[in-house]
Amino acid sequence: MSRVAMPEIEQSPEKQAELQILKKRVEGALANPETHAKAKADFEYTFVQLGLPSEEAVSLCQGIFTAVLSGRPLERIEQDILKQFESIVVGAGDSKRTLVDVLEHQLNGRAQKIFSQVVLHLKNCKGKIIDYGAGDGQVTQLLRDEGGLDIEGFDVRTYVNPAVTVPIKFFDGKRLPAPDGAYEAAVLTNVLHHEKDNEKILAELDRVVTKRLVILETVPVGKTEEEMEADKDRTFMNDYLYNRLFHNADVPVPGTFETPSGWIKRLADHGWRLTYQEDLRFDQSIIKDRHYLLVFDR
Repeated sequence: MSRVAMPEIEQSPEKQAELQILKKRVEGALANPETHAKAKADFEYTFVQLGLPSEEAVSLCQGIFTAVLSGRPLERIEQDILKQFESIVVGAGDSKRTLVDVLEHQLNGRAQKIFSQVVLHLKNCKGKIIDYGAGDGQVTQLLRDEGGLDIEGFDVRTYVNPAVTVPIKFFDGKRLPAPDGAYEAAVLTNVLHHEKDNEKILAELDRVVTKRLVILETVPVGKTEEEMEADKDRTFMNDYLYNRLFHNADVPVPGTFETPSGWIKRLADHGWRLTYQEDLRFDQSIIKDRHYLLVFDR
């Protein structure tokens, strides 16, 4: 997983407005005592998993919360926190690494895990497949090389892994440069909650995909719909930690999470029929994200 450094330039008014909304979302989450406590426990858990002693994890978490609740511009806060992560060394001897390097090392198998979770639901597809929101392209590459699929990826950000050779194309996030019915299937892995208006993604998938959707999404935790609704801010804070503080790639984190039943209902409204679902639970050892797999046909 590569890190993309943001240039030191003045933000556009639109980007400043987005950052203000994001800062208010973070502040609102941490203003809730229950969410604050849960986010604190999750952050500390992640830092300990990365090799920090418990007392240092507590101190680091407190420093982050103090920083993001300060009146400074959010982009500066995030850059400073990333620099701090890059300066913290864990381990000893030849195994010494920065906190960021440990994170990336522990996530080396993430693409392979996602591949194994989705490939069985695509193996019968004979036509062209789109990886919508392909990210660095490593999952797309595995689906082509090991899955034998005719696949290409699209994303609104350009940070393709140098080892990826499968086509990963940039688009504006609105309309794909593809004709109606261009793909037999689509795979989306942790994409929908990164778009504030993800209904437009569902509409575009309606247009270009003829048969199957394979969706892997981060969902809130809880036994009931009410508990999951209450957990959305905790889920958002983990998303913020991973995508904005550990990775300076300007990844949107609007926190547009749904419960599994919420996604099922919304896709049904678009004419998609659920054929398979699986609660993958906390399938990554370093972060408290609950993942859920949904497969739809029409």
